[in-house]
Amino acid sequence: MSVPIGNEPSHLCCCEYVNRKGERSHLLACLCDCEDIDLAFDNCINCNKVQSNTMRNISATIADRCRIPWCGGRGAIQVRLDVIFPIIMVPSCILLGSIGPVMTIVALVSMPFLMFLFYRIWRRHHTQVRTKFFSSWANTSIIFSYFVFQTFVVAFRKILLWEFLLFFTALLALFYVLYLTKKNPGFLKFGHADQETPTVEDPQSWRPNSKWIESLKNSDKNWNDVYLNGDAKIQIDANGENHSISSSQYNMTNNCVNESMAPMIPMELVTWVDSRPIEGHYLITWCGFCNLQRPPRTGHCYVCNSCIGVRDHHCVWIDNCIGANNHRPFLVSMILFIFCGIYGSHLTLTTVCTPEIYYNWILWPNDCRFLYSDFQTSISFVTACYVIASTSIILLAFVQQILFISQNVTSQELHRATMNGKSCIGLYAYNNVHNRGLRKNWMEFIFKPSRSISPKIPV
Repeated sequence: MSVPIGNEPSHLCCCEYVNRKGERSHLLACLCDCEDIDLAFDNCINCNKVQSNTMRNISATIADRCRIPWCGGRGAIQVRLDVIFPIIMVPSCILLGSIGPVMTIVALVSMPFLMFLFYRIWRRHHTQVRTKFFSSWANTSIIFSYFVFQTFVVAFRKILLWEFLLFFTALLALFYVLYLTKKNPGFLKFGHADQETPTVEDPQSWRPNSKWIESLKNSDKNWNDVYLNGDAKIQIDANGENHSISSSQYNMTNNCVNESMAPMIPMELVTWVDSRPIEGHYLITWCGFCNLQRPPRTGHCYVCNSCIGVRDHHCVWIDNCIGANNHRPFLVSMILFIFCGIYGSHLTLTTVCTPEIYYNWILWPNDCRFLYSDFQTSISFVTACYVIASTSIILLAFVQQILFISQNVTSQELHRATMNGKSCIGLYAYNNVHNRGLRKNWMEFIFKPSRSISPKIPV
């Protein structure tokens, strides 16, 4: 039952809330009075198509009514579906998998399928770019896996004290490094959400950069057929030849009017690996979202809505960009996650299975015939299988990071190189001017505050 409220704020009890229509409602009425759900059921019964607007309204209504009681006078607080769904799905699938071996396979295979199905449906009806879905999935997996380890595996009393302390210390270190990774990745400037991306099809008036004109004079390139916006022509004496530069085809944004900003570089001259995009046969060095002249190795993240120095990628599992300031703790967090996943699974499997010792100190699970004899053993085994699968995926991503750092290239630079046909199977970048050799690349990544920019790239 919903009651309209006036403009004056009123005190709400722990189970009341103001719904999206501005009416006071109660948690007990969460399953009542939804015309869109009634309409959808009627269409299904009559074999009629359910309209997309009806499904969008149902999704909005469910999201609005998904709340938990809360004290403080503001009523029940809203819980985001993209956050709560992984919290429910991960434990449910693991619990179902503990029934038997067939259910284990079904649960572990269906879990990612159901997760991505929900994400696709949720994304279809929500316009916001940023979501906590994947970070909620990752955090729930880590916390629930440790809960099973602490509650069921340790209860067997087969794990030595130093083994438990080693695992627990590594897990604490993982959370600490993730905290460091979540800090500023190297934000240069934040953009405006309502600003459109500049394109070369929308010419705007601008005047050329004096530094750029000077670079034309000192260049040995052929600058014929280089154009600027407008009707004015500029005569530049380069290597004894006069070049007529018209402004009818060379496009910039409306903000490019001060002399400190460089214009776009023709695509034919871009022989190096660059993280900045190429659009309309030009290398775009200006970010229209952030109103910023992007230096080399800089990328704009549409999720963080910011330009980030030496941007590698946006990691959805921690909901944060990886850039100049947090790439090293990110790599350390991957190492700790892999260690905790492998070591925790090893301790679990050697506990629930009868182990056999090799070389007088290595235990290996040998007899696993009684995995589903009781709930304690089965849930420990299913959780270990889930952790092994997750760790294998992170291990592949870690190997990819090792390859990229070894050649001093970021994921964004390699992505641009692949789009421009300058990479080998998406793992090696040609004409990488930042590559200084394996040893120097790693020394720079480990010891220098930020990775350097090659002077061969014009700024």
